[in-house]
Amino acid sequence: MMAFNVTTIDQTARRLGEPAWLTELRHRSLTRHAELPWPHPSDDVWRRTDVRLLDPAQGFTPASPELLSKVALSDTQLASLTRPLGGERMVVRVNGAFASMPSVDSIRVEELGRAAGAQPEAIRRAIEADGLTDAEQKLTSLNLAFHHDDVALSVLPGADRLAPVRLVRVTAVRPQQAVFPLTVITIGAGSAVTLIDEYVSVPEGPGAGAPHLVNGRIEIVLEQDSSLHYVRLQRLDLHAREFLLQRATLAQGATLTMTNITLGAVLSKAHVMTKLAGPGATAKLYGFVFGHGTQHVDQHTLQDHQAPHTVSDLQFRAALQDESRMVYTGLIRIAKAAQQTNAYQANHNLLLSRTARAETIPMLEILADDVQCKHGASTGPIDEEQAFYLMSRGIPRERAQRLIVMGFIEPIVQQVAFPPLQERLRREIEGSLSDGG
Repeated sequence: MMAFNVTTIDQTARRLGEPAWLTELRHRSLTRHAELPWPHPSDDVWRRTDVRLLDPAQGFTPASPELLSKVALSDTQLASLTRPLGGERMVVRVNGAFASMPSVDSIRVEELGRAAGAQPEAIRRAIEADGLTDAEQKLTSLNLAFHHDDVALSVLPGADRLAPVRLVRVTAVRPQQAVFPLTVITIGAGSAVTLIDEYVSVPEGPGAGAPHLVNGRIEIVLEQDSSLHYVRLQRLDLHAREFLLQRATLAQGATLTMTNITLGAVLSKAHVMTKLAGPGATAKLYGFVFGHGTQHVDQHTLQDHQAPHTVSDLQFRAALQDESRMVYTGLIRIAKAAQQTNAYQANHNLLLSRTARAETIPMLEILADDVQCKHGASTGPIDEEQAFYLMSRGIPRERAQRLIVMGFIEPIVQQVAFPPLQERLRREIEGSLSDGG
C-alpha cells in the first residue's frame, strides 16, 4: 500500500518520466507540508469547514498512476460521460491517461511532465508562484508533492476564432483513495479561446459509501492582450471530498471571463484566486453552487489587483435545498500601485428548504486611494410575492417555484460561452430540484 512519503514521490516521478527539478520540487513541498500547521479555527476563511476531513493522513492512501490506468468504467459509462455536446474540440482523460486529443495546430495539450522538460521556465513560473497563505500552502503543498493526473494546455500566441475546447477528466476512484490532479493552462499573447474544464469522479470497487479525496490545483496564465472564456464544471461523485486551488494570473490588457459551476462532492473547499498583474487587465468572475442532500460547499475568492486601471466584477450564486450549506468568503485586495481600479463583488443565496443554510463574509483590503470598490450580498427563501404572481396566472405552485429558481441561476448560466453546455446545465439542475423547490 502506498503512503504519503518520499518513496511514493520517487515512484510516481519515475513512472511519469518527469525531469529531476520537478521531483526535487515534490520533495521540498512534502517538507513544507510537514512544517506548516493546519489552518487555525480563528481564521475566518477556514473556521466554518472541518479541514481535518481534507487531511489525507486520516485514512486515505495515494492512488498510484498504475492503479488509475486500469480503467474500471464500462464503454457505456464512458460514452455517456464524454459525449460531445455539439461542435467543441474534445480532450478526454480517463484515469490519468489521454483517451482523445484535439486536432488543432494552435493548441498544444500534453502531460505536464513532458511540458516541464521542454519548457521548464514556463511551468516553474506557474506552479511555483508565490502569494499563498500558510493555510493554503498546507493543502496545496500536498498537490505539489503527489500530483499525478497532470495536464499542460497551451494556446499559441495570436490564435483566435478557435472552436471551443472541452477537457473532460474522468477518474474511477476506490474508497479511501486520494487523487491529485494538476492543470496548467497558458493562453498566448493576443490569443482568444473558450475552454471548458470538466471534472468527474466515479467510485468503484467495494466499500460503497466511503469517501475519496480530490486535492486539485489549476493554474491559468493569460499573457498580454489575450482573452479566455473559461468554465470549470465540477461533477464529482457525492462521496468525494474536494480541496481546490484555482488561480488565474492576468498580464497587461488580458481579459478573463471565468465561470465555476459546482454540482458534486459531499464536501468542497475551493479557493478561487484572480491576480490582475498587468495594467488594463479585466476579469469577470462568476460562480454557481447547487447544493442538495448534506453537501457542504465552502468557497473563498480573491480579487487581487496589483496593477493600475484593472477591473474585476464577481458574482457568485447558490441555490440550496435539503440540508446543504454554503459558506462564501470573498476578499478584494487592492495594492498601493493599483490606482484607478474598479472592483465589485456580489454573493446571492437562495434557500429552497428550511434546513438549508448560507453564510457570506465579504472582506476588503485597500491600499490605493483612487479606486471604486463595492460589494453586496443577499440570502433568503423564494420570494412569495413572485410565486403568488405566477400562481395567479394559472401556474401550479411547484412549477412556479421551479421557474423562480431557474430564473435565479440564469444570469450565471448565460455567462457560459457555449450554448450546448448552457442547455445541459439547465436540464441537469432543473431535473435535480426537489418537489419542495
